Amino acid sequence: MIEQGRLPAQKVGGRWVIERAALTTDEDVQQRATQREARFQAAVEDALAPAGKHRRYAFADLKGVQLATPIYRELLARGAPWEPAAAQMRVCLDQLAVGCHRYDRREKTAAYRAARDAASLAAMELWLRSANADEPLVNTIEQELLAAIAGLLRRSERGGGFE
Repeated sequence: MIEQGRLPAQKVGGRWVIERAALTTDEDVQQRATQREARFQAAVEDALAPAGKHRRYAFADLKGVQLATPIYRELLARGAPWEPAAAQMRVCLDQLAVGCHRYDRREKTAAYRAARDAASLAAMELWLRSANADEPLVNTIEQELLAAIAGLLRRSERGGGFE
């Protein structure tokens, strides 16, 4: 198409460069892209906005943040021996906040993965430092928090509304 003059391009450093605006897509492709974007926006609003309220979402609306915050606060209250676990929970909360406000699917997924990893490391810190083999916070992290983060990850990784 370049050789025939049907596609405007320039040769730069031995490579052909084509302006994005010069590329056109057929109506079906454009329509599917518009529909994916609309599904993405609807899924974000649905997943993050509180039920029955019509306002912008915030990271505090995420179930993962609601579960991780009291864990973090309890670990801080326990004092110095628990600071490594508290630090991991803080990383988890920070990454949940970052992921919540990202619209790029890959960036959102990366942030939620980092949150999951930090929560897992916090659970391991708790496990290692606890004299009680049945530390309740480990169970809460593994059974509830990681499940909530997994839900966010599934949606962002598969592109179910996040494309």
